Amino acid sequence: MNTINIFPARTRFIFSVWFLLCLSCAKQGFPPGGPEDKTPPRILETNPKSDTTNVSTDTQIEITFSESIERTSCEESIFITPFAQDLRYKWRRRKLRIIFPDGLIDDRTYVVTIGAGAKDERNNAMKESFSFAFSTGDSLDRGVIEGRVFDDGPVSGILMWAYDLQQEAEPNPAVHVPLYVTQVGENGGFRLPNMATGRYRVFAVNDREKNSLYDVEYDALGVASRDVVLAPNALKVTGLNMRIAVRDTTAPDINAAVAPDRRHVDIRFSEPLWTENLAEIRNYRIYSPDQGDSLDVMAAWPDIRNSAYVHLATSEQEPEREYILSVNNLRDPAGHFPAPDSAFVRFTGSPEPDTTGAEFLLMIPADSSNFILLNQPFDIFFSDAMDTLSVNRHIRLADTTNRALTVSAKWNNRTHLTLTPLKNYTPETLYFISFPVDSVFDLCGNSFADTLFQKRFLTVNPDTLTSISGTVTDTDTTAKGPFFLYAGTTKGTVYTTKAQNSTEYRFDSIMPGTYTIHMFRDEDENGRYSFGEAFPYVPSERYFLYPDSVKVRSRWFDEGEDIVFPE
Repeated sequence: MNTINIFPARTRFIFSVWFLLCLSCAKQGFPPGGPEDKTPPRILETNPKSDTTNVSTDTQIEITFSESIERTSCEESIFITPFAQDLRYKWRRRKLRIIFPDGLIDDRTYVVTIGAGAKDERNNAMKESFSFAFSTGDSLDRGVIEGRVFDDGPVSGILMWAYDLQQEAEPNPAVHVPLYVTQVGENGGFRLPNMATGRYRVFAVNDREKNSLYDVEYDALGVASRDVVLAPNALKVTGLNMRIAVRDTTAPDINAAVAPDRRHVDIRFSEPLWTENLAEIRNYRIYSPDQGDSLDVMAAWPDIRNSAYVHLATSEQEPEREYILSVNNLRDPAGHFPAPDSAFVRFTGSPEPDTTGAEFLLMIPADSSNFILLNQPFDIFFSDAMDTLSVNRHIRLADTTNRALTVSAKWNNRTHLTLTPLKNYTPETLYFISFPVDSVFDLCGNSFADTLFQKRFLTVNPDTLTSISGTVTDTDTTAKGPFFLYAGTTKGTVYTTKAQNSTEYRFDSIMPGTYTIHMFRDEDENGRYSFGEAFPYVPSERYFLYPDSVKVRSRWFDEGEDIVFPE
């Protein structure tokens, strides 16, 4: 059968060209719907308008957006003070109406904030929070509280809650809803505007359940260092800084103990423990419940990655025998000790011999580090309890000419060695820390597992270094306790120093760069920042960020960074 082509050649050519042009246009043009929308939504209008007075108590708040809004994100980002419950939201296209079932309170200033978490239907968030105020009375409250929230991670989304102490003398954020609410910005700064005069208690809360209540051991909490008074002659308070943390109110338990071989026991606790006394062998007892004889605990040390795990080296266990391990005087970082009925656990002696030697785990500063200070100590961590005499006898610190330096070898526990030079290193010199692996053993007599132990570092040229110094003056002349100061860079380098009372401070022998300085006053003198408690109320220690970045260059010593520490 013959096929008949009904299109002439010229027609076929024109059709082919037309098809290719269409295909090319399809590839180059915008997808259906036009270009991608990346414009953040804005608020065009509010009712009542900002700063309006004598607003009727039956008024419904209306907010008009520049485009359609994703409703859930918007409703979760709305904060109204005074705080009101059971609000109703009614949407009509780009307009939101907020209905107060019980009406507005008479003679009260209201502040409405739409946080930056509000997004449009294409997931574009508002560029910044938007607030407006109005009053059901004949004037607006003008009180303002400002400050900043600090954390080791992001702080955006943290809420600020303020309680009027005349209404609630001892507010408990786990039970009482706040009167004033706002949200911190990306840098942690916050502003509570249009507040009435009075005395307030302020908290920072990461309200993860969005239930307007503080959930202990779940929500991070920040407690201010003092209550705030807004008076007619002092309507603005600034510098109310605080750090946030999740509070631990639960005592640790022993979850399990396992003997991986005849000479070791691994303990798992329900949470990380305070490490300062985990290596004290007197805090552990192992005995057989049927015969009463005991295993000797020869060494103890926390796991380097997680202090909820503790490792013991013991005398030889009897295979398959049941043992009881009890602990004493161990606590978590919050100060909680295990309850008596959870301070012991049973385990079975292992039939496996211990044939595995210790390994190198970590060195601080790290292997192959540069710019090492001329008196820098090194912390070396091993995987198992060491025969410390064999390490001390053979470990060596020497330069490339094989000239050795005398060092102090201090064992923090049998897995953690600190080497400190007794004389300064030579500048700009390569050094090695080493020992012969066939001459070093663990506590049970096994040879070192690594085939080579040689770590290197390069010392700094002292002319590279610089310093920051100044004085600290506390505006609270009754306060006591040392100041702890931290100078850090955006790259993560942190230097610490300590100043006693109102006196001079100094960051010496630091690398050039731009630094921010944080500090707190250790009024309870426990050596660490105290976060305070919400209920019963315990104020936090005062925390301060020096407002100016400090840029220092090599050999240009900055000696004029005087700090006035606010009340």
